[in-house]
Amino acid sequence: MNETRTLADWVATLRYEDIPETVREHARRFILDNLGCQIAGATVAWSKTYYDVIRGTRSGTHSTVTYFGDRLAPDDAAFLNSAFNHANETDDTHLKSPTHPGSIAVPAAVAMAEYAKADGKALVAAVVAAYEAQIRISWACSPHLLYRGHHPPPGVGPFGAAAAAALLMRFDSGRTINAFAIAGSHSAGLMEFTKTGGSVKRIHSALAAQAGVRAALFAGAGITGPQSILEGQKGFCKVFAGEYSLDRLTEGLGTKYHMLDNALKLYSCCHHIHAPFDALDLVRDREGLKPEEIKSITVYTNSEPILSYIGSIVEPEDVLGAQFSLPFSVAMRLHHGGRGVNGGNGFWDYLKVNLKDPKILATARKVKCAVAKNNEWARVDKGAGIEIETTDGRRIKEIVPFPKGFPENPMSADEVKEKFHSLVDPVLPGGRSREIVDAVDNIERMENIDDLVRLLVAPPAKRLTTVVGGER
Repeated sequence: MNETRTLADWVATLRYEDIPETVREHARRFILDNLGCQIAGATVAWSKTYYDVIRGTRSGTHSTVTYFGDRLAPDDAAFLNSAFNHANETDDTHLKSPTHPGSIAVPAAVAMAEYAKADGKALVAAVVAAYEAQIRISWACSPHLLYRGHHPPPGVGPFGAAAAAALLMRFDSGRTINAFAIAGSHSAGLMEFTKTGGSVKRIHSALAAQAGVRAALFAGAGITGPQSILEGQKGFCKVFAGEYSLDRLTEGLGTKYHMLDNALKLYSCCHHIHAPFDALDLVRDREGLKPEEIKSITVYTNSEPILSYIGSIVEPEDVLGAQFSLPFSVAMRLHHGGRGVNGGNGFWDYLKVNLKDPKILATARKVKCAVAKNNEWARVDKGAGIEIETTDGRRIKEIVPFPKGFPENPMSADEVKEKFHSLVDPVLPGGRSREIVDAVDNIERMENIDDLVRLLVAPPAKRLTTVVGGER
């Protein structure tokens, strides 16, 4: 027992110098990736809705809102920047847990780094603490947290944001425990959006980031909470998951960094459907297939989400539906004809696609899913296999065990930067994206995080005059 205290002790004593360089490198890469998601995400229609609500009802001057430049209280800035970060399904995923740690860790850490006037090294340490706390708690409760209908990011995310804030405010172990305890009272989030829709999913990470930052602020003011918030009989693991492994909370803490197993997204959609894109690209490079030459496509997978619902959405009603539709997304890629991050499933592609395009819908109806259960598809692993039947009778097969961006098939530093530029170049003035990349590459030398944050704001004259995407 005492897992809450053990985790809090680690957060309270973690320093930049304690973190292995490979973990620091991943942290820098994740910071850059999530900042790119934030900047582009600030320009979509639903992000503008959240921005208008928060700006019109809140006040404060400590932390900066990405892209727009308003200065708000740190919990409100964390909310908006997290909402932007997760606005269009482009942020990272820890699939084993599973959760989306970056869209909570980075916005919360940056907002609190401004508030605490922290340097770049402290920011990196806070991001590492936030990733580890979220992933370990989600992993301890996996898979039953999800099976019971809880969405992991808003469930475990408050603990991650609280970890980042507690570290940056230099809390001792006792106050860090209270930050965790208060954060646990904010845990929430349900998976019903996968059944009947709703754009609230877009702010699940934001609710968590705001809650965790606020929890730390309350703890700093002397508010207390249950010291066994994670392991107690009425604590998070028992109530939210029912079945869980407390060992996963602390096993290898300080030596085993689960954030190294985190996956970046090359494509702006559900992570479970990335492998078919990579397999499709390999087939097209080899065979030169066009959409009209395809009679059917069967995707072989072991992914329960694909088999239960993602693979059956053929005619999505909104952008989020398209991003969670394997058939429609595969059809988008075929008709776009590109490759990699610019292959038809990027951030801007989903915002611009015509959901009623008859050609895309006709191709989507040709896509089916099946369980990868025989020896022929045994190599599918975390990826997918595809079998294409052509109109001239050929059968073409391809397997991608691990899609691009997974730890087993990681994006290179250059590929992460290519994705960043694809997100940021359309919405910030020329040269700014390169400045941000340079700043993150050298973040440990930064004495004041304001030097990074100011680069994330678009000059008023350069801001997009119209938001993109029509979903509200």
